Amino acid sequence: MKFRFCGNSDCPDWVLAIIINLSKLSSVKLKLLTQIVAEGMIEPPLEIDKAVKLFSESKLESDLELKACIACLQFIISSTCKFQCETSALLSELQQLGLPREHSSAIKKVIDDKQDSITKKLKASGLKVNALQSFKAKVDKERNCAILDIQVNDQTQQCALTEHTVRVLLENLKEVRPQMEELNRHNQKIL
Repeated sequence: MKFRFCGNSDCPDWVLAIIINLSKLSSVKLKLLTQIVAEGMIEPPLEIDKAVKLFSESKLESDLELKACIACLQFIISSTCKFQCETSALLSELQQLGLPREHSSAIKKVIDDKQDSITKKLKASGLKVNALQSFKAKVDKERNCAILDIQVNDQTQQCALTEHTVRVLLENLKEVRPQMEELNRHNQKIL
């Protein structure tokens, strides 16, 4: 079965397994845990002490179960925001996965309140795995190639590019540039 909050894909099996644990919490505690997780996504780090205290008062006791519930809620929240799923659809889909209506409503309410902030945070942190710090390029006429010195994560790597590779790279960059500029303009409007 396909779910909109999962990008019209199947829901991961691990999420299905953790939903059973989420349903063991009271809807009030689930809402509070969801708020802690959402606030931790917006303003890291997650306040784990609050989550531990909240979790210790529930039927679930294991530290591992707490971490699994937090990971599940992070997945649900981030996927809902990433795939721009309407929260009314999320409410229905969580119930289809076996989460009681009150619990699904609790998650929906938190996402309704925090969705804009989480979406902005996700967009600001997206596609930034290893930021380029600096680069230098020079032509090595003896070897008939271009030498690039690229610094990422305070480490400099050197690579040699043939004339053909440089041409192809330049053509690809020219093709991609308008798309990147359009995405940048679109993100500026949203933020």
